[in-house]
Amino acid sequence: MDDIVVRELAAEDYNGVRRVDELTQRQYCGVLWDQLSDADKEQHLVSRRSDFAIYLKTSYCFVASIDNEIAAFLFAYEALPFGGAIHITYIAVSPEYQGKSIGLLLYRQLIDKARRNGIAEITALINLDNPSSMKLHHKTGFVLRDRKEAKLKLR
Repeated sequence: MDDIVVRELAAEDYNGVRRVDELTQRQYCGVLWDQLSDADKEQHLVSRRSDFAIYLKTSYCFVASIDNEIAAFLFAYEALPFGGAIHITYIAVSPEYQGKSIGLLLYRQLIDKARRNGIAEITALINLDNPSSMKLHHKTGFVLRDRKEAKLKLR
């Protein structure tokens, strides 16, 4: 596998992010995905065009690419108006690249930027039926609370 490039989300990433979002939703939902209407599928996706436009402005969203193709993405935002905390809304790794530590690279990029910007903590909600997500959060130092919220104290 060629080098993985992790960088901040850009407008031209929309189609690649959308592709990864659809692939991972199909993986998660299984055969149910094919039974959903287009409108229902759209509600499951986090890459809706209107939401993507908002994520572009947060400066805490990242993509990982391999051979100039989006392999994964992470959406997060700073909790305003108070600041000092980041909430991760979604991370997705294309099924063909899962298990290759790409999610870990995305999290490290987010954590590094958060530390540089004086962020005190990062939170995420965890699906209890996703052991890979639980493992990723544990590996990056998050503490699971109530078995569904993960929290990482940075200071």
